[in-house]
Amino acid sequence: MQQLDEKAIDIVIAWVDGSDPVLKQKRESYKPSNIVASDAITATRFASDDEIYYNIASIIKYVPFCRHIYVVTDQQKPAFIDEFAKQNICAADKIRIVDHKEIFSGYEEFLPTFNTRSIETMIWNIADVSDYFIYMNDDFFFNQSATLEDFIEKDKLILHGHWRNTAALNAKLNFRKTKSKLLGTPIQPRHTIAQMLSAKVLDMDQFFEIHHFPHIVDKTILKNYLLQHPQLLETQIKYKFRDVAQVNPITLMNHLKIQKSQAHLRADIAVNYLKNEDSVESFLSNLDNSDYKYGCIQSLDRLNSDSYQKVTAAMTNKFSAYLPSSLLTSAN
Repeated sequence: MQQLDEKAIDIVIAWVDGSDPVLKQKRESYKPSNIVASDAITATRFASDDEIYYNIASIIKYVPFCRHIYVVTDQQKPAFIDEFAKQNICAADKIRIVDHKEIFSGYEEFLPTFNTRSIETMIWNIADVSDYFIYMNDDFFFNQSATLEDFIEKDKLILHGHWRNTAALNAKLNFRKTKSKLLGTPIQPRHTIAQMLSAKVLDMDQFFEIHHFPHIVDKTILKNYLLQHPQLLETQIKYKFRDVAQVNPITLMNHLKIQKSQAHLRADIAVNYLKNEDSVESFLSNLDNSDYKYGCIQSLDRLNSDSYQKVTAAMTNKFSAYLPSSLLTSAN
C-alpha cells in the first residue's frame, strides 16, 4: 500500500477547446467516413464555455490540499490560464499544462486523439503526478469545501455509487451489436456500457456505477494493470473517437481497488447538475446548498441566451475572488 502524502495530491483535468479552428480541422480530417455513433462526435462534446476557469477557481477556493492542477490538452491552452498566477490567485507553479504528447509518451503512434476514454487511459503517464490524484472533466467543479477524507480514508479510496448487475446491460449490448451488423447502425458508446465493460474484463458479474463528479485515482494500480495487459491498453487508445469497445478506465481502477479490498463503498452522492434548460433554476439555487459538494455543467453551449447569462453570472459571482480579471470583464 502506498504511503499517502497529504501535501502531494494533484488534480488532473481533461480540457479541449472545440471551437479552435485548427483543432476542428484536425478533428474533421480524422473523422471516419463510415457512420459513427453521434455520442462520439457531437460538437457539444468538444465545446468549451469557460467551464475550465470555474473548475480551477473552485479548486483554489475549496480544495486546500491540492498541490498541482494539471490541465491535459492537445496543443492548446486556455486563453486566461496564466492570469491565475500573474494575478496572485494561486502560486506560479500551481497550474501546469500537459500536452497529449506527454501522456502518450511511448505511444505517440495513437495520436492525435479526440477520445476522452483514450486520454483518461493515459493520465497515469503524466510526469511527476502524485501517486493518488483527483481526476475531473473540465465541466466539473467543487460546489463546497472539500477535505482529503472525502476521497481517502485510512489508505482506502472512497467511492460513491451503487452496484448494478451486468447481465441485462450486456444482453442489450449484444442485441445492439447484432442489430449493427445487420443494419449498419452505430452503437452509442454510453457511459454506463463503458463502466460495465470495465468490470467484465475483470470477470466481475456486477459493476459499481459512478456518476459525474471528481474521482480519486490510484496511479500505480491503473498503470500496472494496463502495462501488464498491453492488448487492452492498445484497444483503449487506438480509437480516435469514443467507441463502444472501450472500458471506462476510472471505473476499471475502481474495480481493481474493490477486488483488493482497498476501497470504501459509499452511497451515491448528490451533485448540483446542470443538464438542460429544465435544470437551470434548481442548479442556481443549489450553488449555495451545502448538501451539494460537487457540481457539473453539461452542455452549457446548448442553453438559450437568457439561461446562459444567468448561469455564467451566478458562477462568476460564486468564484469572483478566484477568477482572472479578464474573465470577469468579459462576463460583464
